[in-house]
Amino acid sequence: MFTTFYNETIRKTVIGFGSLFDDIYVQKINASGQTSKKILVPVSYAPKEKFIRMLREFPLLKGDQAETAIGGVLPRMGFSITNIDYDGSRKRNTVFKRFVTSEPNPTTGLVEQSQSQFTEVPYNIGFNLAIGARSTDECLQIVEQILPYFTPEFTLTINFTDSMNTKVDVPIILNAVSPEFEFEGDTSTQRNVIFNLTFTALSYVFSPVKTNKIIRKTDVTTLISGFNSDGSITGPTGAIARSISSITGPSGASSMPPNASVTTENFEFGSITGGLSITGGTM
Repeated sequence: MFTTFYNETIRKTVIGFGSLFDDIYVQKINASGQTSKKILVPVSYAPKEKFIRMLREFPLLKGDQAETAIGGVLPRMGFSITNIDYDGSRKRNTVFKRFVTSEPNPTTGLVEQSQSQFTEVPYNIGFNLAIGARSTDECLQIVEQILPYFTPEFTLTINFTDSMNTKVDVPIILNAVSPEFEFEGDTSTQRNVIFNLTFTALSYVFSPVKTNKIIRKTDVTTLISGFNSDGSITGPTGAIARSISSITGPSGASSMPPNASVTTENFEFGSITGGLSITGGTM
């Protein structure tokens, strides 16, 4: 049942989520109301505790040293996965498959194999985005560059499996925004201003991709008539038909003309009454 495979579906969801926040800036305004500095806010996969710990490494720095050290840490954004939960409300038929055919053989012109994959399995991935800055104004600048795009969701299109070209829309839902301020401590303590944004990505995970051969010939036996109460065969021909069908065409396609033709052999049995008496052709 279990095989070794890795489609990187969760990893691609994480990368897609982080890429939403990689072009956010904070502006410094001088006394004349002009923009004196524009700072790109870095974003990384890390919880807020990481940059809080970085700030606490500079408690004894004063003046320009403190400005330089803290300026290298803040403003900053960090995000992490908080939970991964199955979502039964988005479940699809378990046995559904996707198929992708390979390129035709340059010599024969026939498609020789296809790839298949079971339908995706829905999982909700929770994220927490922490925004840290030296002042409330800087945090609000960052937050206001994010909130207008979530109403309350923003949809990403992610190609989860390259070989199957499986492009799926993944809504990212903004659940809540909660500020976190620290008012306690003496005047020498660096105050932490943090906004926590929680999100849910309605994502999927995918099964392994399997390689299949193309079916070009089928052997089918079908009953084309009913039975009487005494067990005899009834119908206009009282027959059982056995069909051997083959599909031919330039690409071995399963569609009908002009791309394919069907060859059929039929064998018929006569009716059976009383004893075992069979008339007609033989198989």
